[in-house]
Amino acid sequence: MNAGGWLLAQALRLIGAPLPTTRCVHVPSVVTVTEDKTGGGQIWTRIYARRGGFPQVVHSAKRFAGPSGLEEYVGYGLGMALELLVREGALIFRSRNYFLQLFGHRLVLPAWACPGELTVIHAEVPDGRFSFTLQLRHPRFGLMLRQMALYRELAS
Repeated sequence: MNAGGWLLAQALRLIGAPLPTTRCVHVPSVVTVTEDKTGGGQIWTRIYARRGGFPQVVHSAKRFAGPSGLEEYVGYGLGMALELLVREGALIFRSRNYFLQLFGHRLVLPAWACPGELTVIHAEVPDGRFSFTLQLRHPRFGLMLRQMALYRELAS
């Protein structure tokens, strides 16, 4: 992450730290996906080890809702409408807009108040693994954050 991405990740700790807060590389992580019966989607929980201290835990919910039909909710009323693409067998989730939902009303945030375009790519790779790439690109500050990981599904 660049300096702007690091500052943004630290500021977002106020709402539960939905982005990685450290620049750790080659550390273990775990992702669990469970059904969200209340919201009608999935709860994603990501646990990122750190070189020192406790791991960072990130929660979000993917819901089949909103104007695009798919959104990710990070808490405190904040979320983003997602566009889903499939390219060469990979699933690509791209932010369309960010919103704040309060008291049953949805306010789409103006571009100047948004962190930039968020893109997440899930792709199958050999050996039954899949890659996860998250990128946050701001129109003025460039590539603010890139997170890349390889995962394998564990038998339940």
